[in-house]
Order: sequence, then structure tokens, then C-alpha cells
Amino acid sequence: MNSPKKIEKIVQWTLYLLLIVTIIMALFALFTKRTPRDAAIGSFESTEFNQNWTLNDGQTIQKISLPYSSSTHTRELTIQNTLPDNVTNGMSLITFSSMSDIYIRIGGRLRESYASKNIKHMSYFIPSAYNVVELNQKDAGKEISITINPKAQIHIGEVYIGYGNNGWFRIIQQDLGKIAIAFVVLILGIILSIFSKIMQRISKNASAGFVLGLFMMDFAIWIFSESRLRQLIFNRPSMSQYFSYLAMELCTPLACLYFDTVQRHKHHKVYFFITMMSTIQILVNIGLHFTGVADFYETLLISHIWLGIGIFLTGVNIIRDIKSGLIRQYLASAIGIILLLAMGISELFLFYSVRFYSIGTVSSLGLIFLAAATIVQNLIDQMRTAREREEKHRQMIIKTVESIAMAIDAKDEYTGGHSERVGYYAAVLANHMARDWGFTDDDVQRIHYIGLMHVIGKIGVADSVLNKQGRLNDSEFNLMKKHTIIGSEILAGIDMDLPGLTDGIRYHHERYDGKGYPDGLAGEAIPLIARILCLADSYDAMASNRIYRRRLSDQAVRTEFVRCSGSQFDPKITEVFIRLLDSGEISPVTRQGMTTRGDGSVLKSALLEKHLIDLTESGQVIDHPEYIRMIAFLTKLDENRGRHVDLFLLTFQCEPEKAVIETIQSWLSPQELAIICDSKLLLLALSGRSEEFISGFEDFLREIDGIKVERI
Repeated sequence: MNSPKKIEKIVQWTLYLLLIVTIIMALFALFTKRTPRDAAIGSFESTEFNQNWTLNDGQTIQKISLPYSSSTHTRELTIQNTLPDNVTNGMSLITFSSMSDIYIRIGGRLRESYASKNIKHMSYFIPSAYNVVELNQKDAGKEISITINPKAQIHIGEVYIGYGNNGWFRIIQQDLGKIAIAFVVLILGIILSIFSKIMQRISKNASAGFVLGLFMMDFAIWIFSESRLRQLIFNRPSMSQYFSYLAMELCTPLACLYFDTVQRHKHHKVYFFITMMSTIQILVNIGLHFTGVADFYETLLISHIWLGIGIFLTGVNIIRDIKSGLIRQYLASAIGIILLLAMGISELFLFYSVRFYSIGTVSSLGLIFLAAATIVQNLIDQMRTAREREEKHRQMIIKTVESIAMAIDAKDEYTGGHSERVGYYAAVLANHMARDWGFTDDDVQRIHYIGLMHVIGKIGVADSVLNKQGRLNDSEFNLMKKHTIIGSEILAGIDMDLPGLTDGIRYHHERYDGKGYPDGLAGEAIPLIARILCLADSYDAMASNRIYRRRLSDQAVRTEFVRCSGSQFDPKITEVFIRLLDSGEISPVTRQGMTTRGDGSVLKSALLEKHLIDLTESGQVIDHPEYIRMIAFLTKLDENRGRHVDLFLLTFQCEPEKAVIETIQSWLSPQELAIICDSKLLLLALSGRSEEFISGFEDFLREIDGIKVERI
């Protein structure tokens, strides 16, 4: 890191440290005990009335102190005590009920109640609440009883007695931080909810938002410290002599950091200079104050000068951006900045021209407007980049879909490439249906993606069922049918991104005559996407090789569609599909049932799948056919990336010696594979090798005694 960057980091972290110190001092003044002879606020005291209570829960009688909690379950309990002798007119008693009916009696007479049955439309679990009873002189020395019907765990709150509503003051003081946080959260929640409706999602400028948040937090501390109510806000109001000045002086560098971020760092040197110099000034002022040379108030003018310089140079930078046209990049924020600068100038003028002017009010309004302008600017930025985000999102979905499709193909031994082909056939069919069915280009593309994922539920089907050689029995077929339900459940979470996804997956095996599965839907009750996929899926099943049979001829496929129109397939869509078959616009993307490249050549992975079928048909038993399937999947991954793959299947007359296997493997790189399918079969996959290397390797293999070499 070069020296200027180091200096920038030092200045920035110094600012953050000073802000942390300011916040800590403000919190210390807020929550610590009052200093003797500090500014007084009068008497807001109330008396605790928490000792010597007698509790009767119907089973035991015991002495307790409040607050009191218990996990014991009881329908009713009563606590009793005697009111102090000094109770007089104008006093009140306040206590807390925690999700309980409460009845307060004095001298045997009900004085206050808070219960579900007494409040219209109140639920059984009544909300927790504070309960106030007004007292008078006649209540002095009388017995008080509080009957509680707990609706949940028993909790009896503290009891306070004081003049007027002084009891509330203690409660407000105790809960002030929580109330403030809740209020902030509420406001932010409202703002975010509004913008989420407009934008559908929220994306903030993290850097600008962070600095603006620091700026507003610092400014709020300053306003609190300057408020006429600070004696009520802070228990140590005298400490504002420190954090008030620090908070005010931090406004200049924090504002410059924000302006620099909003203006895309186009004037970084100017803002960094002001930030650095004002930070140094703060450190100097601290030193002068604590050494007794000059008080914070005496150095206030210098801090205001730096504030004025910052306002002036920010205005100059905005004018420069107006002339260059750069202001269009942050126009909404610029309006907010200009308004804040104008209000800051007016406040500086009033501070020095009007005695006892309550500084900060106007600037607070400017900050609120700036925050709103920043949100608007963020909205504008999001609108500008909406297309880019949508495209990235679409590309992410495409890659996810393709990955899922490949994962499905890897699991199913006899449908390699099936998902891709169904997606392709479905898209061709949907494209020719577009005019009559109102499909857009996006709809056609969406149907293609759904076709890629239509059998994802097979991930949840046992391999013994999924890859059984031969036809399934009834029990196995019932298990296989569950893949439609499994798949729709797996992808339910992304149906909003691909409308119709779960319908296509769940219902693509429904029949037009109602005899399909899983729900036995019939006719147009079957979603349109599912009716399209049913045709595409069936076409690929008939036009591709399976372990238990070879692909059907083109004429046999056409005959089957004609025969099943109106029973298995939607007749209107079938009519379109048959026209496409007759015109050649839909034809198998396989050759002899095997998946091909764009140029029509058969993929090596498909050749390997066919080889597995040939071995099975010849009666050769392979201990681990899934190993061959794994090689086929990995080969397909390489082929999808445009890499050339060479495959060798070695058949040994007897189980090969370990040394022979190790010698063969020595030719392979760590990325290449050598898998023993059974005791006499060794499958090799070499990726991206030159023809010269492959030729030499093949010659080497053929020189080994007792081995048959097949290059696939």
C-alpha cells in the first residue's frame, strides 16, 4: 500500500474512533448515576412497594418480594399487603400484569380490573399491561389484595406508589432505549416495505448508506446534546460539554465522506483534504481542551470555518458536475445535498447573528430530506440496472437448470441426455404453438427450461428401481411414479422465477383421458405446460434407446401419436406435433438412439451408454454398471465444455495383476480416470490429449498380453 493510501486509512479510522468515543460518552452520560450538584430536574421519584407481600395460590401461603415469577401452573392466586400510612390524596399505584387477568381491591372493594371478559372483543390471552389505581388519604393503612388469573407463566411485576403519574417516569426511564430502538425499526420497516413493493427487492449502496448512517447518528447525538430537554434525556447532562462539541465537529468529515461516495469519488482529493484537516483539527481541539490551553467553545469558530470550507467546496464540486453532465448520475442525491448545504449555511449565519438560536432544527429537516433523496437515488440506480440484473438472474437460472439436468442424467443409467432433448422438443413445439396459444419468446424459453427439469424427482427414486434392467413390476412402478410429486416439491421454491415449473413437473404424466398419474387429471384440467411436456417426453422415449428395447422407427412413432391422440395426448397439440413430424421440423436429435452434437456426430458419452446396452444385451454381467455411467456423465461434462475425450475399454482374459493396472495408470494425469467395472473390465477416460499421445498410448495397450482393447 502506497503512502497516500496509508494516510487515507489512518484518517478514516481516526474518524471512526472519534465517533465511537463520542457515542460511548453519550451513553455514559445517559445511563450512569447523576453527579452531585449537576443540573437538577426536580422530583420525579416514586416509592417501591415490593416487600412483605403474602401470596396465596390456593395450596400454600408464603411471604414474597416483587417482582415474583414461578413456573407453577395455577388458575388463580392472590397477593396481599397493607398500604403505607403516608398514602395521601393525589397519589397513584402502578403495577404490571403479564398476560394475566388482574383485579385490584383496597379495603375489600374492587378498585381496578383488567380482564379478558371485561373488554369487548378481547382474546383470552390478554396483552400484558400496566395498571394504575388512584389513591387517596382514606386508603392509608388499608389492606390491598391483587388477584391474578395467569394465562401463561406466572409473573407479578413490581409495584410503585408516587404522586400523580410519577410511577410512569421510572418505567419510561427504564425502557427508553427499547422504545427508541423500536421506533427506529418501525420507521425503517415502513420505508423498506414501501420500496420493496416498488422495486420488489431492496439493494442499497452499501458504502454511501453506511457513511450516511454514521453521519445521521452523529448528528442525532449532537441534537440531543443541544436540546433543552437534555436534563431529562441524560443522567449526566454536564458531559455534553464533551460529546456535544465532538459530535458537531465530526459532522464535517463524515459529511465529506458521504459526498465523496455519492459523487462517485470524482473529487476525492478535495474531500480527502477537508476530511484529513478537520480530523486533525478535532484532535488539536481535544488536546487544547484537556491541557487547559483553550476550551472546546473557544475553538468552535475554527471548526465552523472548516465546516464552511467544506460547504463551499462541495458546492463548487456540484457546479463542476453540472457543467460536465456528471450530475445526471446522482441527480436526486444532488438535490438533497444542495438543500442540506443551504440549510447548513443558514444555520451558521443564525448561530452567529441570533443570540440563543436553537441550532440544528433546520439541518435536521435537511438531513431527513437528504435521506429521502438517497432512497430515491437508489431507486433510480436500480431502474437503470434492472435489465442487467434480470439478465444475470436469468443466466443464473439457466446454469442452474442445466446443472440439474446433467445431475438427473448422471443418476439415470438409460436416459442420458433425455432431459435436454425433452426441453428442446418442448421448445420447438411451443414455438409453433405461439401464435394460436399466445406464447411469447420468454414463454417458449421458460417451457424449454421446465423441460430440462421435468424429471428432477428421479433424484429421490432408489437406484435399484431407477436403473433396473428390464421392465418394472407393479410395486416398482408405483415407486417410480412418485418422481413427479418429489420433483414438484423439490422445486416449489423457485416456481416464482419459472411460472408453471411445478405444474410441468407434477403433471407431465397425466393423460388426456384421466388415466394418468399422480392425480388423474383429465382434458384441459391438466395444465397446458404439462400437456406439452407429455408429448415431448413421450417422443423422446420412443425415439431413444432404452436398456429393455431399441428406439422405434420414425413411422412407428408417428403411428403411436395418431393412435394415442385424445387418449394419452391433447388432440389439438398432437395435431400440431404431427405436422412438425411430417415437415421434419421435429426429428430425433439422436442418431440410432444416441445423443449427438450440433454437427450431427454422436457424443462419446452417448457411445459409452450404447456400449453398456450392448454389453447387457450380449449377456455379459457387469458388477458395477454405475461406474460406466459415471464415466459417461463426466465425459459429457467435458464434451459440454468443448473438450475432446477418448475412451478405452480394456477386457482382460483373467483378473489383471496389480502391476499391470499401475503401469496403465501411470500414463494418465490426475484429472483422467481409470475405473475397474468388474474384475475383467477396465474403463479409461482421457481428456484433451493430442492424437499423437492417444496413438502411442493405444499401441502400448495392445502390446500387453491377454488384453482386448476397444477404443470407443
